Amino acid sequence: MGTKVEQLEFDFMQDQIESTLPDSGERSEFETGAVRDAMSGKGMPSLIPIQALRLVSKRFEDGATKYGRDNWKKGIPLSRYVDSLYRHLWQFIEDDTAEDHAGAIVWNAMCLIQTKEWIEKGKLPETLNDL
Repeated sequence: MGTKVEQLEFDFMQDQIESTLPDSGERSEFETGAVRDAMSGKGMPSLIPIQALRLVSKRFEDGATKYGRDNWKKGIPLSRYVDSLYRHLWQFIEDDTAEDHAGAIVWNAMCLIQTKEWIEKGKLPETLNDL
């Protein structure tokens, strides 16, 4: 490192950074000696199948092209997601290749979950929960 002043400034900045990071109190230590906060309970996005992400990403793109960006965020009744999810599931099981039914299943499930959360938090009207 540089001068003693630079080292003191670096140490001060490290103290400031460390004091603002969330801390579970648990640590993961790696063979290199590096340490990070434990990841238990935080999810493991690295395990999500890439192809599923590609399919649902394309489904979001297609929806944005057809209906406008973020149209689904305006609020759609939960039953519409459930009904569509089941129809696409049945078509997927029947080997229907008219469209990407797997991507549609994932898209409907994701939007169902998010919409339900927004209803519960008051971001969308309770009337959309028609299940």
